[in-house]
Amino acid sequence: MNTDNKKAGKEILKNSNDANNFNDMNALMTRFKEEDNRNTRKMKFFKWLFLVMIIIYTALFIVNPDPSLAMRYRISGLCFVSAFTLFAVFFKKYHSDFRKVDYSVSSFEMLNQAAKRYDLTFSRYLFMLPSILLIDAALVVSEISEWTTVILLNRILYVQVFYIPIMLISAFTGYLIWRRKQKPLRDAALRLLEELKG
Repeated sequence: MNTDNKKAGKEILKNSNDANNFNDMNALMTRFKEEDNRNTRKMKFFKWLFLVMIIIYTALFIVNPDPSLAMRYRISGLCFVSAFTLFAVFFKKYHSDFRKVDYSVSSFEMLNQAAKRYDLTFSRYLFMLPSILLIDAALVVSEISEWTTVILLNRILYVQVFYIPIMLISAFTGYLIWRRKQKPLRDAALRLLEELKG
């Protein structure tokens, strides 16, 4: 790819995110590479962040020999560590996927892979649900001082009042980011695929 094509691709993206602007394959390829590099860095950051969190929470709440550390905090810490481990596996997988993107394949295959890579599917993020539930459980357990039905129910409801809105806001924020940064690329890839098929 020559310098003029790279500049043209950046100029197109600078002016608009509309998928209809990606009529030039070189410009679209440039944008794919930029987004893939951004996602590679992001996945790597979160992978290492959760690995550090695993070490910290394991030291503080699981292997900590302090006899004054209540069992509920150890159980809560175990839930956190389990959740962080699943998150680390999730981000490690996608970090590896983005690093292995092959741009030397045919245009049809490259567009097909990009359309799948930038698609927002529920099944792709279903793996994150156990982690979310484990963090919820960790927060509930840490708030329980006595294991009675009434107290347990009150603590569960208390945590959900704060936790559920935070999760919903996070999910909606993620959707907005996808809509702004990756949906135009997916739409452009799908449109060009239809043209190639035609």
